[in-house]
Amino acid sequence: MRGCLFVLLFAAVVIGSIAWFASAPIASTVVGAILDGSGFRAASSTISVTADPPPRLLLGQADRVAISATDVQWQSLRAARLSLTFDGVDLFARTATTIHGSLEAADVAAEDETTGASAAPTATIQVDGPAAAADAAITVDAATIRRLIVAAVEREFSVKATGAELVAPNRLRLAAPGATIDATLVVDERGALAVSTPLGSVEMFRVDPAIPLRLRSVTVVDGALRLDGILDVNALLHG
Repeated sequence: MRGCLFVLLFAAVVIGSIAWFASAPIASTVVGAILDGSGFRAASSTISVTADPPPRLLLGQADRVAISATDVQWQSLRAARLSLTFDGVDLFARTATTIHGSLEAADVAAEDETTGASAAPTATIQVDGPAAAADAAITVDAATIRRLIVAAVEREFSVKATGAELVAPNRLRLAAPGATIDATLVVDERGALAVSTPLGSVEMFRVDPAIPLRLRSVTVVDGALRLDGILDVNALLHG
């Protein structure tokens, strides 16, 4: 009888130790499989999963999941570097309560229908808030957005601007031979970034419809362009 009790006790200790110490590596593998299933690809990635107590991970519940990756393609979203932290994660449901982090050298634009190339420059994206509706602040540096604007105006209106000045809160001043054109930066009714001028409106770029990101507003901050939107990261996790 004592031998049987010892065996049972020993087995309980072993199982408990496995549940305590092995649950985090197992959960990291599960998160990796979830990301793969959602269309996430990266040249390199690191995944950290934590829960208190750790055996909760075996039930699919994590307090925090942190992901760092380089050369990322997540469905249609591309980024050179990604660093995101998810809190209150249900691994089995593929949902999180909140998220915060950033994507650097990111591209969320739809492809140009003519060339098949992305129609927007890369940007820095800061994400924070509820995972199903997180605030996304997209910043594009002034020099890059000026080049994009000048090219778009020439393409649409056959006007070769020699310069473009971004003016807070959402104004644009185009310099052309013999004239200065005042314009307004807007997010139009289709959710695209556009420039409204006396000559008409021209679309700069729009978010790829496969990415659950909705632009809400555009402003000029410290000479750079800032787009504010809402990102549904839970939708990304579902693929």
